[in-house]
Amino acid sequence: MDTDQPTKAPAFPLTPDQVEEMLDAAERMAQLGHWFLDVATQRPIWSKQVFAIFRRDPERGEPLISDLRRYLHAEDWPQLKQAIDACGAHGTPYDLTFRIRRDDASEGHARVYGTAMRETDGSIRKLAGFIQDVTAQQAVNTALREREANYRLLVEQQTDLIVKVDAAGRFLFVSPAYCRTFAKGEHELLGRKFMPLVHPEDRAQTERAMADLYRPPHQCYLEQRAMTSQGWRWLGWSDSAILDEQGQVTAIVGVGRDIHERKLAELALSRAQRMLDLALESGGIGTFTADFKTGEVSVDERYLEQLGYKPGELEVDYDWWLQNVHPDDIASFADQTDQVLYGGLDDFTAEYRIRHRDGHWVWIQDHARVYERDADGAALAATGLHLDITRRKEAELKLAYNADHDPLTDLLNRRGMWRSIRRIHAQCTRGHHPYCIAILDLDHFKQVNDTYGHVAGDALLREIARLLSSQSREADWIARWGGEEFLILMPDTDIQQGRVLTERLREQIAQARFQVEGHALTITSSAGLAACALGSDSQDAVVNRADRALYAAKQAGRNRVCDLTSSARA
Repeated sequence: MDTDQPTKAPAFPLTPDQVEEMLDAAERMAQLGHWFLDVATQRPIWSKQVFAIFRRDPERGEPLISDLRRYLHAEDWPQLKQAIDACGAHGTPYDLTFRIRRDDASEGHARVYGTAMRETDGSIRKLAGFIQDVTAQQAVNTALREREANYRLLVEQQTDLIVKVDAAGRFLFVSPAYCRTFAKGEHELLGRKFMPLVHPEDRAQTERAMADLYRPPHQCYLEQRAMTSQGWRWLGWSDSAILDEQGQVTAIVGVGRDIHERKLAELALSRAQRMLDLALESGGIGTFTADFKTGEVSVDERYLEQLGYKPGELEVDYDWWLQNVHPDDIASFADQTDQVLYGGLDDFTAEYRIRHRDGHWVWIQDHARVYERDADGAALAATGLHLDITRRKEAELKLAYNADHDPLTDLLNRRGMWRSIRRIHAQCTRGHHPYCIAILDLDHFKQVNDTYGHVAGDALLREIARLLSSQSREADWIARWGGEEFLILMPDTDIQQGRVLTERLREQIAQARFQVEGHALTITSSAGLAACALGSDSQDAVVNRADRALYAAKQAGRNRVCDLTSSARA
């Protein structure tokens, strides 16, 4: 890298201590630390976050490189040692991911980047680089691979580039964002190899990175130029291998991001500014300074980009910030804000939604520190970091949704319904309001599977779910309770009202002709109904009584609704 290029002026003036604080804060947020290594003595220098990643007490100092093997999986140490030696001898940079063992006996994964620092005579006396704890990322990637089908819609909404290729490098899947970036249709890419799109100078290192996917931990990160609709652009790729039951690689999933501007900017930064910028870029973090005397806020390009703006398109001040934070979120940190401004609290950390330029809400993690106060202790100025955590929040919400919902019918599953039953039972008990539970079972459903196949059976279950959802009241809760069983929770409903509602659903199912896999099917259902006896019933007792009533309905000839307080009726 050419270090003689003119240094880009900082977006705002910083003291050395402020730069050090921001670098340390950025590294904490990105779970990333930097290090230096004296080639001759083999003695490293670690930042605070490197000690934190390995759970090593800083008072013990840094270990020699020869002692570093205790922190790595036995199979991974030779690869790292070889990379360090090659970098020290020939200046060959490396970017590797390893399994690590920490001093507290926990295990995880870390990504290590190293490069040589050449002297004016060309000799190499020191190495420098970063190490990032990617344990959480590894776990997320594993969960996403296991739920590929469930998350396909989410993947297609991503702005990141997502591809799946076979072992020969042929496209099996391309996301809409990838097609837009390369101005190619899906039909033009599927079945074709990706390598011709890669810059000729980057193909060798791309092939080496792909080869790493065939060894544990079956993941790699690489940066390459590709011929996009805008010409050659730098893209960063996080790749993961998909393994079969025998541990053989069957396909590779890649998640890419346009890093072109960041790569070009690196050439113009000084060494110290480059290290800070790399830390910020690695975490996708924006920066800002706030002048509370004037209300003005200075922000960098990443801050603006997170909100959909380009430099010069938005003037940020404190009043604008207050007006654009989601109203439901301000209350959660209002006291903390007052303490920062007037109460002597120097650190502010919060997660909140802020309005994007196009109107949607973006989740932000905000960390700020006051560095100037007046004689009365009121804050005068602060610097901070701004991290877009929208995808993480959406993924958390998606995982929470999947935990409580049936993937076939999109109704509540048994776990989700029990949560609803407990909540409604507590509300109705406090308010002395009745509620009913009906368990509905499709009669002779096995014959559908046996005659038309399980695909048709699944399609029929989805149709039944849609009918129940459309014909039930807005206040009612519906779940797929078992294979062909559905549970309807009816708040503020006594046994007479519950019977009318359940009978109506039973009749609509019996009268419907369901178009399934080219067949017109009819089916009946049996239902057991139970009402909560206020003051004496538990939710378990109500569910059990509805289940026994369902059994009575089946015994009485099916296609009917029964409760244990009245005789079976057709």
